Amino acid sequence: SSKGKRPYCIPVGGSNALGSWGYIEAVQELINQIENRIDHVVLACGSGGTVAGISAGLALALANERAPIVHAVGVCDDPEYFREFIAGILTNMGMDGADAFVKEKLRLHQGKGLGYAASTSEELDFQAKFATETGVVLDPVYSGKALYHFVTNVVDETFRNSTVVFWHTGGSLGMYDKVNQVDLRTSACSRLDLYGKGDPGSTII
Repeated sequence: SSKGKRPYCIPVGGSNALGSWGYIEAVQELINQIENRIDHVVLACGSGGTVAGISAGLALALANERAPIVHAVGVCDDPEYFREFIAGILTNMGMDGADAFVKEKLRLHQGKGLGYAASTSEELDFQAKFATETGVVLDPVYSGKALYHFVTNVVDETFRNSTVVFWHTGGSLGMYDKVNQVDLRTSACSRLDLYGKGDPGSTII
């Protein structure tokens, strides 16, 4: 600004009212792809913007129907922090009664485990098995940690016969730091030896 320019400061995770509007369009894509009613939407929560946008988008897209419950699994901070922060984003997006909306439509779960970007062996084993059985790779910082917590600590009989959508929010770059912690001996996968170094357990190509 001292040079006469107008810089725009992007917050962590792009989590503000402007950034969250992008997920309004993403929700419309989801609605167009799924014919059946959605009862629950589950996703990781790292800074709050994605959860704010998806919950607002679902409320707008399904205004005349029963909108699904959004389960936000926090991978850092605490549920109370996210509750206030997400309500603030929704207020800045123009939503009236954001506090009441968050309490009614969001379920905030504590899923950070050992802490942000810190993984237990159980979490990593879960992610490796999930990738082997489904072909979907979860990252250890966000989606993998969130789904592990939701499956092992949240899911119970009340979810039976419900349609649950897990929203994979990416985060593949978080895999690089965990490569040596994933025990591939229990998996059908093997590392590729791209450079012919002959690392134990690798497949040379």
